[in-house]
Amino acid sequence: MAKGKYAEKREHAQTEKKETTTWAMDEDLLEHKEGAARLVDLDFEEQAARNAAGMEEQVYGIWGVIWKINRFFDKYKKPHTVKKKTYLLLILFTGWFGGHRWYEKRYILAVLYTAFFWTGVPLAMAILDAFQTFPLKADENGMITYGNR
Repeated sequence: MAKGKYAEKREHAQTEKKETTTWAMDEDLLEHKEGAARLVDLDFEEQAARNAAGMEEQVYGIWGVIWKINRFFDKYKKPHTVKKKTYLLLILFTGWFGGHRWYEKRYILAVLYTAFFWTGVPLAMAILDAFQTFPLKADENGMITYGNR
């Protein structure tokens, strides 16, 4: 069935409009992502300035709760010294259930690793621990201080 000239023009206009709209949406999305990243950076700078000035950090939403929990535990975080070779070997062979965390004497994390070993999450975390530990420089006794910020 042949289409009329108006139907063809309407289809052509709709196709052209869809392509233009998609391109404009992609550009807006890119600008939005860059703006959001800048906003997050500014928020972190503001929080650091408030902390440096002795003021309480202003937090909001679910990320605010996570921020407060993280700041709470940072107060009690103590660096600990472990033998680098032993620690890396423990990550390699027992990291999937938290053996390296038991060696560090970080018992809460060790229990969590052991309790959730079946999910595979502790294995992924152990891989991240290995990537964090490997570049650390050992002292003359082969010890590294782990966990300080």
